[in-house]
Amino acid sequence: MKRILVILFCLISVSVNAQKLPETSYRVRLSEADKTILAEINPVNAVIKAKAALYYYWYSAGVIHATQGGFSGKLLNGVYTEYYLNKNLKEQGTFKRGLKSDIWKTWNDDGSLKQTATWKDGVMVTGTPPSFWKKLNILKKRNRQPVADTLAKPMSKV
Repeated sequence: MKRILVILFCLISVSVNAQKLPETSYRVRLSEADKTILAEINPVNAVIKAKAALYYYWYSAGVIHATQGGFSGKLLNGVYTEYYLNKNLKEQGTFKRGLKSDIWKTWNDDGSLKQTATWKDGVMVTGTPPSFWKKLNILKKRNRQPVADTLAKPMSKV
């Protein structure tokens, strides 16, 4: 009798934990007429409220979509790489929650770098960000007269 109760208890505890499978990350490989795409789709743990001005990139029905202000599939979340048919890089960057993020590079079909852009939360960052030292203002020059110049001037006679 004890064995039957132990077996029943084990089966019940296993079935309770097996209610929902965890969402796993995976890579998508798409071959199109003029390019090949490799994209990561990692699970997004937060609820995403789409902003009307931003373009979201998402995957559904074997196609990567880009729509402004919304999405209806699994958001791209991870490294994105596009190749020309000759296997040279075409575009490479990172998506975070369906939005372009960090550094994105674009190449010509001969392999030469065409463009580099920085993105943050789906918006292209223009201009270069200030360096670490400029942010701290440690290296600012002061408008003081050097000590040697003040001593070198002749004193006036009274």
